[in-house]
Amino acid sequence: MATKDVKSAIINAKPGIQKYLALMEQVDKVNVSTDAVFRRAYNGFYRVQRRTPSWYDTYYSLMEQLKGSKPTFAEILDHLYAATERYEPSFSSKLVATLRPDKPVWDIHVLRNVNQTAPAYHSKTKVEDAKKRYADIENWYQNFLPSDEGISWITQFNALVPAHDKLSDLKKVDFILWQTRD
Repeated sequence: MATKDVKSAIINAKPGIQKYLALMEQVDKVNVSTDAVFRRAYNGFYRVQRRTPSWYDTYYSLMEQLKGSKPTFAEILDHLYAATERYEPSFSSKLVATLRPDKPVWDIHVLRNVNQTAPAYHSKTKVEDAKKRYADIENWYQNFLPSDEGISWITQFNALVPAHDKLSDLKKVDFILWQTRD
């Protein structure tokens, strides 16, 4: 990606970065299972919408319960699927990435930018396929971050975002990928 495109993506991400930092500042300070302000901000940032009240309660109770631990994408995906009967790779990854900022999110833009596609929604093996796909995303980051291009992106991000020290290098690249759209 050209330097000007990376710079543009970072500039476009700045409002989202501020919202993300505000969420991350609160996640350990509040009970996310009951804090309406946190839940509303999280739902807005990650576009969690059109779910039942019981889904939201399950999701945020799980997040609260897992604070201080290192949940895996597979564990969260399985738990949400069992508890809600919904296939939720994107929201599973966002819960994981909230508790573990060194983990990537599963997003349509990120998937496309790391040359991955989501398993077919109607597939009988979609849950297991999603676990493999998430591992592919993690591998992409492991290879990209130390590369010359990865280092260049992080350097540009650090130059443009004053609060860069509050973000993992993976999250910095995550924001760039999230803003890189066709």
